[in-house]
Amino acid sequence: MTKTISENVFTVSSDCCVMTFDKNNLGYLIAFMLVGAILGSAVGTLAAGFIPALSVIQKSLTGPVGFNLEIISFHIRMNLSAIIGLVIGVLIFRKV
Repeated sequence: MTKTISENVFTVSSDCCVMTFDKNNLGYLIAFMLVGAILGSAVGTLAAGFIPALSVIQKSLTGPVGFNLEIISFHIRMNLSAIIGLVIGVLIFRKV
């Protein structure tokens, strides 16, 4: 595809395998949510370490949800700081 802008001519190739950032892309939304939840949980742990009164944001809201395959196990515990980070991740996704 070739575009002409004023007197300059440049070529933009459209490859089938190049992934572009699209707000409707579910993969990016999930990535922003996961990174937001992980960073929110980390910041919550750091804040609770400095200010003990903030330890309430580290209390688990759910039991451990996950699976155990005898070789590897995976568990998730949701807390308030992770949920706040998840929401911030979604808000950042909407801004980008």
